This record gives sequence, C-alpha cells and structure tokens, in this order.
Amino acid sequence: MPQRSLPMLTMLGIVAAMSVGPVAAAEPTIETTSPYPPPSPQIHITADGRPQPGDDIGVVVRCPYGAPGGAQSPVLEIGEFEKVDTPAGIDTYVAPATIGSGTEPGDYPLSAGCGKNGLRTTFTVYPADDDGSGDIPAPVPGADDDVSEDGTEPPQVARTPKGAPETGGDPGADLAVWVWGAGLLGLLGLGSVMARRAVRR
Repeated sequence: MPQRSLPMLTMLGIVAAMSVGPVAAAEPTIETTSPYPPPSPQIHITADGRPQPGDDIGVVVRCPYGAPGGAQSPVLEIGEFEKVDTPAGIDTYVAPATIGSGTEPGDYPLSAGCGKNGLRTTFTVYPADDDGSGDIPAPVPGADDDVSEDGTEPPQVARTPKGAPETGGDPGADLAVWVWGAGLLGLLGLGSVMARRAVRR
C-alpha cells in the first residue's frame, strides 16, 4: 500500500511553527517597575486656620489598599471617606469631620485603618477665641528703627500668615512628599465633600 504524504503546504506550516517556537521562548521578559517605592499609608487633618471647638475640618488618609475604615477620635464626628484626585496620583481619601462644640483645648488622638495597617496621629484643638494673633512674632532686625545708620528707611519685611494645615505628629515626616504634594491636595476634593455634607444638613 503506497505511503500517503502530507501536502506540501502542511509541511511548510509545521516547519515554520517549529522554527518560531524556540525563538519566541528565548525572548527575555522585560518587567516594567516604577523607580519609586509605593507611598506608605498616612493620616492627618486639614483645617482652615487653627482647629477650634465646633469647626468643620477634614480627615485625610493616604491608603494604597482601598478606602480606609474605622476612623475615630474622641472629639470628632467623622463622615464617610471619598477618594480625591491628587497631582501625584496617590490613593488619597478625605472625610468631613466636626470638632465637638464642648471640646477642651488640647491634643487629641486620631486613628483609622488602611488594609492591615493601623494609622494614628494627634492633632491640637485651640481655644475658641485663639486666632494666633497673641503669638509673639520673631524679632525682625531693624524693625524698631525708623532710619538705618546710613540714613535710609529699613526695608519692609513680609510676614508669613498663620493658619497652615494641622498635620499632627512629627513635621519632619514625609508628609511633605505627600502632597501628602498631595498638596495638600485635593483640597478641591475636600471642599466638594464638605459642600455636599453641608447640603445634606
């Protein structure tokens, strides 16, 4: 019985597959990784000026594992977290919060959960009538002199306004990288969250 041979096109296909297979397997796999380490979870508050009893503030959490949970503080009424966009694309969430009207001035704890991480910080509540105007400014050389030694008036010195966001904890922490850069962020996002909360009231 005569042997049956494979059609020529089929033979060519098998040869082509055998030749391509080893070449494809030999190609190196290139892994694309970010040159920067993932940001670590953090928590802090942001406020318009010095936090005082009855003030509406924001609780800000940077959490790469999804929405934070279990946020609590003995002097805060905390709303729901909403994710906000940040210039650096860091997973950041903001929740509106209100300081209890009867809160005594002092330092208070704030905590929240982020994945398996427990985040903690402290923040300061100031007296209701404390706007920072009683702070003693640093002396400015020549500020008390009307005329300098060469007969000219001393230069005017611009003073930095008070009321920066209250971060709590060590100011040297990498909250600066945070934007939190975050930029403090999405304060645009915080504004919209708190505006929606005001409408619900």
